[in-house]
Amino acid sequence: MDDQIPNTRYRILQFLCMEESVKTYIVEDGAIPVQQFIVKQLHPETNNPQNLTWLRQSFFKEAKLLKQLGQEHDKIQKIVAYFEANEEFYLVQEFIYGHQLAEEILVGFPLREDQVINLLLEILEILLFVHNRKVIHQDIQPASIIRRHSDNKLVVVDFGSVQEIVTTTVGNLEYIPIEQLQCQPQYNSDIYALGMIAIAAIMGLSHDEISRLQSQKNLLTGEIIWRDRTIKISQELTRIINKMVRFDYRKRYQSVTEVLNDIQQLKNYQYQPQTLPAQRFRLILTGVTSLLVFIVTGWFLQWLKPGNNEQFLHQEGVSEYERDNYQESVDNLTQSIKINPQNSFAYNHRGDAFYRLGDYQKAQADSSQAIALNPQDANAYYDRGFAWFGLGKYKEAIADYTQAIKLNSPNHYAYYGRGLALAKVKEYQSAIWDFSKAIALNDNYGLAYYHRGLIYAQMGSRKEALIDFKKAAELFQEQGDKDSYKDTLQEIKILQK
Repeated sequence: MDDQIPNTRYRILQFLCMEESVKTYIVEDGAIPVQQFIVKQLHPETNNPQNLTWLRQSFFKEAKLLKQLGQEHDKIQKIVAYFEANEEFYLVQEFIYGHQLAEEILVGFPLREDQVINLLLEILEILLFVHNRKVIHQDIQPASIIRRHSDNKLVVVDFGSVQEIVTTTVGNLEYIPIEQLQCQPQYNSDIYALGMIAIAAIMGLSHDEISRLQSQKNLLTGEIIWRDRTIKISQELTRIINKMVRFDYRKRYQSVTEVLNDIQQLKNYQYQPQTLPAQRFRLILTGVTSLLVFIVTGWFLQWLKPGNNEQFLHQEGVSEYERDNYQESVDNLTQSIKINPQNSFAYNHRGDAFYRLGDYQKAQADSSQAIALNPQDANAYYDRGFAWFGLGKYKEAIADYTQAIKLNSPNHYAYYGRGLALAKVKEYQSAIWDFSKAIALNDNYGLAYYHRGLIYAQMGSRKEALIDFKKAAELFQEQGDKDSYKDTLQEIKILQK
């Protein structure tokens, strides 16, 4: 692979993936080396000059429109440049530091109704803007929605509308309605895709189970059959989602505005205080009391079921961890694992809690079990890397950080962790490269500046060390990290003596 995009200043840093006629890279701009971008290389499936002329005109027209969308809306991925080279078409896109929505909804655990409602509202507001600009996304799926780390907002990326002009590549079939497969996309094709995302979230499907959506269609009508008594969701939201994913686009919501209105009404109704006429109070009180007895009884019986109890204990373990109650987190997750020893996420979370308690041996054992159950879990390798680091086994830590990077390359934490371990084995140049990579992925990462500064100081590069320490101090002060700020100022004083 050539490390330069032909006739451009973009240098390829990493090949990400290839899908039929589309290659995706991480690149850097030769004029601004610290800034990285995503490049999609689109290979036309024709060499007919007349067809290429039409493709060229259509590609540049659509890319120009999408570039304008990104400039006007901060939750749409920005297109930096678009061009043609050697009869191939290129999109240079903003690199967004965050994680895919797939990491939130395709993990095997259902979201609550209020979480799904908020998710729908946030994405629908972006689609409203897109559709008002006469654009259909055509590839709405969990992988094309990014949770941006800087502000925790959802960002829509990878418009299929421009990609499908050049290639015949289609996205994930679970999210594509029939009319789009027939090359007749409608505005409510995006609504269908979003409805399928909601179903996956409510059902608690994992990556491996997502294909179940296609197998749960009525053979006569084509409608998705997804709701059963085990799924906790109101009839109102069920009705909305069912209308979003109608097989016939003419029976679906015809606009994003219609969906937004229905969901907003549902949300307002759920939180609106209810007033009751005095003469009906006694009758309703009796009914409510009976209903409460029924609900509590039903809840208790439901709680006794192993599957539900496991999920409850798992969630409690995660909640205790987030409240810094690490021993309580371990206790809950241990009970969850007893019920379901095949849940890799429970081992992963318990390993995190053990790490916080300083028990690196148990943290390493839990991460290893998570990896055995799910060898593609980058986070488990990352966690085990820190456990090895805590045990003083730096070469093992380096190996695990490297594997985490292979599985999830844009993870600045993994580069930072590997940099720490490399510094321990005195591979200073490699450590500097890793800290620099972590900074390139997240330029607000004060700890990476600080530790790179320490290495520069150790190597006698006083000027570079001072630059890094001053930047780290600035970031620590902005972020309110008083202890790290004081440590950094101390390092600056030592160098200035």
